Amino acid sequence: MSLNNRIKERREALNMSRAELANSIGVTPSAIANYENGISSPKIELLYKLFKALKCDANYLYQDEIKEFTTETPTSDELTIIKKYRSLSDYDKGAVDSLINHLSGRQTEFIQIESPTLLPYYGRIASAGTGQFVFDDIPPEMIEVESNHINMQADFAVGVNGDSMEPTYKDRDVLLIKKQPSVNIGEIGIFMIDGEAFVKELGHNVLVSHNPKYAPIPFSESISCIGKVLGKV
Repeated sequence: MSLNNRIKERREALNMSRAELANSIGVTPSAIANYENGISSPKIELLYKLFKALKCDANYLYQDEIKEFTTETPTSDELTIIKKYRSLSDYDKGAVDSLINHLSGRQTEFIQIESPTLLPYYGRIASAGTGQFVFDDIPPEMIEVESNHINMQADFAVGVNGDSMEPTYKDRDVLLIKKQPSVNIGEIGIFMIDGEAFVKELGHNVLVSHNPKYAPIPFSESISCIGKVLGKV
């Protein structure tokens, strides 16, 4: 289980919403979503706040990386680094952990400069307000997005129409969607309700708006999931 999954696992174990965690460490709910989806990692200065909010330490969040490392015999240089690491404060350990995670992520990131990814774009049909008709006789246009490990998972893109998902997603944002029939609680997806498409977070038997002026939509068997929101262009 990776760092992003550990953050989500711990947050849900504490019955904490993304908005509550975001407020406790001074970021937006979309930043928490990006951490949990592996799109980005917490900055060094936020790690200590994250440990405190989640009531855990670096060993919990990075335990899988630690297990992977311990399957190999460390070199003498690595043992020296481990000794120095153990002498650090929790805050400084968090800073080191964040830097290592960032640098290792850069080594594995797939970058393709010459050939951007082409995706069907259906326009502003994913409502973040009162609902819009979707996909019926709508010819998509093809748009180019950067080729990276996140964007290449997307099957199509849609535009946001409305403000009910602010501040996470705003009117006219272009969302990247991966086709799938369901999403997990706490994830954001595209849902069909009576022939209209909505971008919402899946809650416990409700579809949740991030803008508090919009009431949750009760979930029912007539509601279907079109796909998961991976992020925005």
